[in-house]
Amino acid sequence: MGAWGTGIFENDDVLDWKADLLDSEGIEFIEETIEEATDEEYIESELASNVLGAIEILASLQGNPGVEIRNNSSYADDLSGWITIHQGRGKKLISKAKKVLKKIKKDSELKELWEKSEEYQIWLNTINDLESRL
Repeated sequence: MGAWGTGIFENDDVLDWKADLLDSEGIEFIEETIEEATDEEYIESELASNVLGAIEILASLQGNPGVEIRNNSSYADDLSGWITIHQGRGKKLISKAKKVLKKIKKDSELKELWEKSEEYQIWLNTINDLESRL
């Protein structure tokens, strides 16, 4: 899985996605990521990780950052400038983001991988926290 923790940004896939986001000009990259998952019946692990990153940024843009962004974790420390520039954007994506989060929690490869670990409940709490901040 390439994950070393239960945080949104604690895996290789989302860090690669984050690098692409930081190179992007606007929130279209976030919209494309969420849209891609909306079209999938079953969300593979890599896409699910990327979508969770996109939704975390979306929540942050609405003034509801998670602990990784609030505390400037080493994996999210370079996001604050991007978030500040785009603050308040993306409200129209919230409904789709909520639907995709439900899909990830119900039936996704990422969920299945976490279910096999002893940290599944911690991961699920992280996802539930993200959902509550949208």
